[in-house]
Amino acid sequence: MEISDDTLVDNIRGGDSDAFAVIVERYKIQIYNLMYRYCGSTEDAADMAQDVFCRAFERLGQYRKQHSFFAWLYTLALNYARDWARKRSKREQTIDTFAKESSAHETTQPERLLEADQQARGLIAALGMLAEDRREMVLLKYRHDRSIKEIAEIFKISESAVKMRLKRALDELGQKLKN
Repeated sequence: MEISDDTLVDNIRGGDSDAFAVIVERYKIQIYNLMYRYCGSTEDAADMAQDVFCRAFERLGQYRKQHSFFAWLYTLALNYARDWARKRSKREQTIDTFAKESSAHETTQPERLLEADQQARGLIAALGMLAEDRREMVLLKYRHDRSIKEIAEIFKISESAVKMRLKRALDELGQKLKN
């Protein structure tokens, strides 16, 4: 049986620092991927993800159980990534891992691989043209399988606003992919 995030947080607050390793293991890929989308470098993304987890550990006292732990952590990570991007003033955002995952599921036939690669590149380009918040919402919902409620908590908007922004983002993606 998997230990809940809230139980792990309680254990950490009680002095069990090993419980934080479980949190890191549980969310390291999602946080790393977010950082990678902002910096485009595997080394920088790893460093940034480590910084996010250090900050989360330091600020664990600020976490309130009325929200999901993932929403709190992802908000912290998103703010860190945005600050990093502002400081660097370069807005190069890539989603290479998404393309690699998409094409990895195709057969080994060269034509199908080429077609899948072109589709993945088109999707990456289209996602890159979306507004930052819409892109993150789409990725949270459809790549990380997060609930509308969690996304609403992360962006501090209503659930209906999340649904509307997701619909608009998907419509916009559809238009961009047609072109």
